[in-house]
Amino acid sequence: MTISDRTFVKPSRRQLLAATGVAATSLAMPWIRKAGAAEIEKVRMASWSPRLAEQANIYVSEQVGFFKEQGIELEWIPGQGSGDALKNMIAGNGDIAFVGPEAIYLAADKGSKLKAVYDIYPTNVFNVFALKSKQIIAPQDLKGKKIGVISMASGTRYNLATILALNGMSERDVELVALGLSAAPAILDGKVDAMASTDSILYGMQAAGLGTVDVIWARDYLNTSTDLFVVEEKTFEPKKDLFTRFLRAYRKGLEYTLKNQDEAVAITSKVAIDGKDPARVAASMKLRLLCSQNATTRKYGLGWIDVASLQESAKLYKDAGFIKNDIDMSAIATNDLVKKL
Repeated sequence: MTISDRTFVKPSRRQLLAATGVAATSLAMPWIRKAGAAEIEKVRMASWSPRLAEQANIYVSEQVGFFKEQGIELEWIPGQGSGDALKNMIAGNGDIAFVGPEAIYLAADKGSKLKAVYDIYPTNVFNVFALKSKQIIAPQDLKGKKIGVISMASGTRYNLATILALNGMSERDVELVALGLSAAPAILDGKVDAMASTDSILYGMQAAGLGTVDVIWARDYLNTSTDLFVVEEKTFEPKKDLFTRFLRAYRKGLEYTLKNQDEAVAITSKVAIDGKDPARVAASMKLRLLCSQNATTRKYGLGWIDVASLQESAKLYKDAGFIKNDIDMSAIATNDLVKKL
């Protein structure tokens, strides 16, 4: 997977006004908003996590001014896993949720009406890792083991469950332990045998001295999206313009970050709770830049949702008994907003 050659040049407002005049600019570039203080709208983003280095492009959108340019003020609502983030949004504490597909399936199974509007990370980054001494090399080696997850509502749990299901096991065959975002002490102290995590979490632990590990990658069994932006169906039409502007600002930040990685690292180091070491920030950020793209997004554009892949994953969830009902992802996932970016 290679980083896109997509380029982005951000003209200043003064250059735009001088070149064409306010009226002409509005006609030629309708996405540029004349953002006065009274026009700024707050968008509450319910995230699966606090502000982490891997989300560097969002901080770039804030710092460089892409959200403001779209008339938006971003409010970050932190969570402990995708299920937590989606619950926050459904409870009315957020306008848009940053969640994994597993949260969508589970909520839709219980009757929640949702719209997935942007694929943040179209490649699966989840894994299960263990110290070499544990000799956990294949999924079958997980049977009977204590395995750490971020939380019982996180993608780490459900991607582990997917790996187990595709190898003839279930959660009943292991013991799950919720560890939060920092599992290194539990692993080093032998409190768990393995940890279900993401590539960036694993990298951070290894950089901190975790040691050599064996890794089982979820993508080797089901390579579907890691995270998407999701809204409630009832707000999709009334707030379509607002959501489109939010996604436009988000994607412009991603495009800018791809071309200005040193600047993005500097911005992120001041914001992320794990941003003290610029080298680790850079590595974590690059992992996310890579998984933000795949063959589908290179063909149709960043954020494009592969509905067929999500449908395959939803079927697996039903077959494995995670959900009871058939989920029609073509009714939930839409590329209507991505097409406008």
